[in-house]
Amino acid sequence: MSESRKTAAWPEGVIARLLTVAGATVDLSYESGSGTIVAVCTGELCGWTERTDTRSLYTDTPEQERERFEDWLPTTKKRAQDHAGRCRLLPRPGGAA
Repeated sequence: MSESRKTAAWPEGVIARLLTVAGATVDLSYESGSGTIVAVCTGELCGWTERTDTRSLYTDTPEQERERFEDWLPTTKKRAQDHAGRCRLLPRPGGAA
């Protein structure tokens, strides 16, 4: 496989990654403290971000937090897939997010 086609390591905290039509990525991560699923496009100057509040409570047990996360992840993933299918901005040089 050519060097340009090798998959780079995912940034720390990224739980899912979608490829845009121009070769950038949309990275999904989860902020446990706030109960927020975050999707960010790495296309140069794109700026698209989706923040999904899972309505997590600080009193949630780990099982409740996981359930809320699993309930909301498909919503964020769908929006991220829709964006990835439309975004034509190239990845940032050097892969910097």
